[in-house]
Amino acid sequence: MKELKLIKKENHLLNYEVMDNLHMEFIDIYNSVDINSNESIKSKAMALLVHSKNHFMKEEKLMDSAKYPRVREHKNEHNKLIAELEFFIDKSVSVFGMNILKSFYLEKLPYWFHYHLLNMDSDLTGHLKTSKLTLHKKKLEVN
Repeated sequence: MKELKLIKKENHLLNYEVMDNLHMEFIDIYNSVDINSNESIKSKAMALLVHSKNHFMKEEKLMDSAKYPRVREHKNEHNKLIAELEFFIDKSVSVFGMNILKSFYLEKLPYWFHYHLLNMDSDLTGHLKTSKLTLHKKKLEVN
């Protein structure tokens, strides 16, 4: 019986409430899987697909509103993960496809999440915080 290597919440905080909440939801779904059940893996992968579409839409609105300079690269990463999740879920109807989905879920998803957060989301958060400070400073100068 295999055990799931949990994604630890405390290692994935950016101190930006909106994004932290989205990331904690992702982690909760990911960590709730029973890796010894193909039905659970498929169900949680589908839940992550739905969550990720909403999650990415909210992040992308933040990017657009803050005029984030690396928006194209960041959105491309989101689109790539959505496409991969859809592909592997679709292929999970066969035994081989289910094994590939399980491998993707257990190996690629936590790796992708961790490095996407460290590289792309932390950069976005820094930009959002700086943009907010700049906007606040401009408001003070006007008054």
